[in-house]
Amino acid sequence: MAMIAVEVVLEKLVTLLAEEAQFLGGVRRGVSEVRDDLESMRSFLQDAESRTETEKGVETWVKQVRDVAHDTEDILDEFSSRFSLPSRPGRLPRFFHFIRHLRTRHRLAGQIEDVKTKIKDISNRRNAFSFRRIEDATSSSSTLNTWHDLRRASLFIDEADVVGIENPKRVLISWLLEGERNLTAISVVGTGGVGKTTLVKKAYDSQVVKKYFDCRAWITVSKSFTAAELLRSALKEMLEEAKEIIPMGFETMGESQVVSKLKEYLQEKRYVVVFDDVWSTNSWEIMKFAFPNCCSGSRIVFTTRISDVAASIEISSHVYHLQPLPEEDAWKLFCMKAFRRESEGVCPKELENMSRSMLKKCGGLPLAIVAIGSLLYKKDKHVLEWKRVHDSLYSEMKSDSSLESLERILLLSYHDLPYHLKCCFLYLSIFPEDYLIKRMKIIRLWVVERFVEEKRGLTMEEAAEEYLNELVSRSMIQVAHIDYFNRVTTCRVHDVMREIIQLKSRNESFVLILNDKRMSLDEKIRRMAIHDSCEELPLDMRFASLRSLLVFGPSMLLGMAFFKGFRLLGLLELDGTQLFEFPPELSKMIHLRYLSLRRTMIRELPESIGKLKNLEILDIKHTRISTLPHGILKLKHLFQLRGYGYSFPSSTPFALTHGMSLPVGIGGLTKLQKLVSVEVNGNGDMVREFGKLTELRRLGILQLTRENGMDLCYALEKLKHLSSLYMVSIRTTEPLLHLDSLSTPPRFIQRLYLKCRLPNLPKWITSLSYLAKLVLQDSYMSDDPLKALQGLPNLVDLELRDAYAREELCCDVGGYPRLKFLALIMLRQLKSVRMEQGSMPEPRVLDIVACEKLEMVPLGIQHLRNLQDLLVWNMPDEFQQKIERPHGEDF
Repeated sequence: MAMIAVEVVLEKLVTLLAEEAQFLGGVRRGVSEVRDDLESMRSFLQDAESRTETEKGVETWVKQVRDVAHDTEDILDEFSSRFSLPSRPGRLPRFFHFIRHLRTRHRLAGQIEDVKTKIKDISNRRNAFSFRRIEDATSSSSTLNTWHDLRRASLFIDEADVVGIENPKRVLISWLLEGERNLTAISVVGTGGVGKTTLVKKAYDSQVVKKYFDCRAWITVSKSFTAAELLRSALKEMLEEAKEIIPMGFETMGESQVVSKLKEYLQEKRYVVVFDDVWSTNSWEIMKFAFPNCCSGSRIVFTTRISDVAASIEISSHVYHLQPLPEEDAWKLFCMKAFRRESEGVCPKELENMSRSMLKKCGGLPLAIVAIGSLLYKKDKHVLEWKRVHDSLYSEMKSDSSLESLERILLLSYHDLPYHLKCCFLYLSIFPEDYLIKRMKIIRLWVVERFVEEKRGLTMEEAAEEYLNELVSRSMIQVAHIDYFNRVTTCRVHDVMREIIQLKSRNESFVLILNDKRMSLDEKIRRMAIHDSCEELPLDMRFASLRSLLVFGPSMLLGMAFFKGFRLLGLLELDGTQLFEFPPELSKMIHLRYLSLRRTMIRELPESIGKLKNLEILDIKHTRISTLPHGILKLKHLFQLRGYGYSFPSSTPFALTHGMSLPVGIGGLTKLQKLVSVEVNGNGDMVREFGKLTELRRLGILQLTRENGMDLCYALEKLKHLSSLYMVSIRTTEPLLHLDSLSTPPRFIQRLYLKCRLPNLPKWITSLSYLAKLVLQDSYMSDDPLKALQGLPNLVDLELRDAYAREELCCDVGGYPRLKFLALIMLRQLKSVRMEQGSMPEPRVLDIVACEKLEMVPLGIQHLRNLQDLLVWNMPDEFQQKIERPHGEDF
């Protein structure tokens, strides 16, 4: 990933020239020349990196560019470490500082000259490869290879057509033959290797489909297609199938001529055309004028890995999301391929555990099952031989033709990614097998690693979330869970793809997994992940160039000596490790931008935390840290400070939130976007400080008193970008007054949590048109909140926790148009709930918990047609009996 390396070092060169120019002396000119040379080289890199898959010489050139960028970054960071400006102001301290570091500057000059020489040599070699600038680059020579790979992929995947295809095939055939007479599109969407082509081919070739349509065409779409080529292929196939004469000059027809000919030929005919493996959302836009709507039941079918392709088709359409094979079908297919003759498709007992483990790597992908099953068929039926294959799948991919084809096919999706997404996707190789990746965690890591490009109007995290959604759309990431707002909460990488990108990432020196046996003492490693154990880390090995270190494994015990030798580290992830005190060595890592101590046993942070002047994200969630030192106020680049945890007392079903106490002056950290959660303990000065943090998107405040009301309203009116607000009073019995004084609340609030006594609902809440989640706890209101909030147009999640003091709740017709989750918890006086027909059209989940006087399920619950889950817990026996199957009167 040479482009990222060059971008990072260019950013540092610009900063160095701007902020410390007066101390560079005669070195300034050399630094400027390095910057100019790297900027020139950057304009050729994208074309070069697109060709590394097919041209080894280009791959070597790109590696040299990456290495010289890394060397330059190391030199600059070493210089800034030793040459940092004195903290005391004044000309005299700066003068002595200047004199004392003459030797440092002299050494920098020599190192810069070495870099300039390397860059010159690399630039001279560039001409040998005829690189194009980014703006002039068109499709590379690898495009034709990709097209041929797609042809081979279709042939290869046909082997998987015997298992698990009948039901989707029936659905597809029904869409082809039945339904409206207008021209209709059918899209089959799924990840590479899941069997899209096989499914559509079996339906397309079925006798009932052949008889139904007057003419048919199957077109495999190459990435470098032209509309004329595809349409010419479609017309030629139809003419040949009908045994009609192909017109003279057919092969030289232009696009408009082919469109006219095809449209003329298809008039009054019922036709089906398949476009297999479509990669671009504009493919249909280019070709749609050639296909007339004769109202005869014609169909256009697309197979694609990219869900946006299906979404972009404006004609009436069906979309089938093809899923991996369920476990039973996957096992059947695996046994058919691995035990064909001698066992007649039956797995021997002694190989079953190893076979199941191997099958798990396939993740239900027919292509992977066929490839790995076929490989094992050729091996001795012995446990140790199969274990060797299991443990060395990397090398097997390079030596076995079927696995090499599998790798190429799966990597087609990777090669089609825009440049910025390739880095993001390769980065997923840092996570252990079966690891559930949280959305916000990977977004934060991408941002800090500088993979995310700035986008006007969006925060870097919002831009990164778009990256994640695009990878999901392209079927590159498997979604494990989606929340009520249709956002990915957790995801994972398919096991086979993870094996492939780990190998690719390792070959490009992008990420090293610690247990990699090829690690050498002189290797320049930039990113390293430790899975489960750090026993493989030699005590005498120091990673001078390491920039990112991520440790996974809740049982991992790290000693203080572990942290020596990581002086240039920029990212340190220690989530869940057994760390009992803050390692002093961390305070020396002045380049740290990201530090996660989440779920460690650390009790306090030292004053020296203030030395980490470049820190952007500090995560101390679920630690034992309750008070932050004054040194935190020196972290002027901090944009996320996350520190809270939960406890679960037996006296209440609700979690208690614990936050952190901050020193007064936190308002000086003006770059903060997330600050959760702060215990103010009634301190009005601290509450007013929040009003200075005008970039805040998320704020959590605990231990508020009634006296804080006016100060709180004043501060919130200043926070125009706030989207998430969490407020908890110091005592649940104490009213949080003056919330009605908030005349102009932050209009973009999407999530609001109020845990305080509220006799009445603040009027401004009903004006929050973007509000998506609202939690009211310990409010004990007398007004019906269900009726008061029903006009909120975007409310998706509403939770009432001990929040209402009356007997009846009611929702009118048209109320809660988007609500998906409703929770009624510990509403002690509640006796009845009424939902008028025509209210709440969308609810999926309804929770009723500890409402001890509620006599029956809500009136009108039968109208909630989309309800999937009803949770009833700690309710009276009479209520339980009414909903029990099969004879409960409300069942």
